[in-house]
Amino acid sequence: MMTIVKALGLVVLCSTITLSIMGQNPKNNPPVHNIPSNTAASDSSRRADSSSCGTFEYGGQVYHTVIIGTQCWMKENMNLGKWLDQSQNQVQTKNEIVEKYCYGNDFVNCDLWGGLYQWAELMHYETTAGAQGICPSGWHVPDSKDWKAIIRYLGGNELAGGKLKSTGNRDWWVPNVGASNSSQFTAFPGGYFDYVTQAWVDVHNGGYFWSSETISNTTTVALQLIRKGGEAELYEEYNSSALSLRCIRN
Repeated sequence: MMTIVKALGLVVLCSTITLSIMGQNPKNNPPVHNIPSNTAASDSSRRADSSSCGTFEYGGQVYHTVIIGTQCWMKENMNLGKWLDQSQNQVQTKNEIVEKYCYGNDFVNCDLWGGLYQWAELMHYETTAGAQGICPSGWHVPDSKDWKAIIRYLGGNELAGGKLKSTGNRDWWVPNVGASNSSQFTAFPGGYFDYVTQAWVDVHNGGYFWSSETISNTTTVALQLIRKGGEAELYEEYNSSALSLRCIRN
């Protein structure tokens, strides 16, 4: 049986099965990081080990990786693109320029927790689940199956969130319930821009991550992690909201 609960602009899909389905503006923009002309990540700067599939540079930034089960994930949120004030939609024709929001219109927050992307922009205007989007070659935007697999591997909805969340008090406010980061995924509470309320929401309190799998013409599956609980929940989010992105290797 499926029920839909809507709160604070979120539509949460709840199921009786194990997994639910369903600042300050600077005058000048920070440096622009466009999609590299060669969209492949550079050669790994160090050998992969049993818990990692290497370190790579992409768009001028270094990303670490972590192996969880049979999957290889980026260990940091994507931070590719030109900073854009949230009053402007990230809507354009498909080109080599990526646009991102930074929480609170403060680009320093992108340095901390990565960029926040509207769905069409991070998908690079593709619509197929599992598309590469703005991820480097050989990687893709996770679909709901990818998120389900990591949640299942980490013990299901009730436990997975704590194992995904970063620890310490720099990012998550206290108490960060259940957080152990035992998976080394290191999920950050970068918050998101809510399309419904047109407001910045939940920085330090929640991490919200896109999938590439749509539910309707205007909504897509996303992952929610919260400070006050150890759960990991998939829910339905409006495409015009702006969330974080973690890429997964093909």
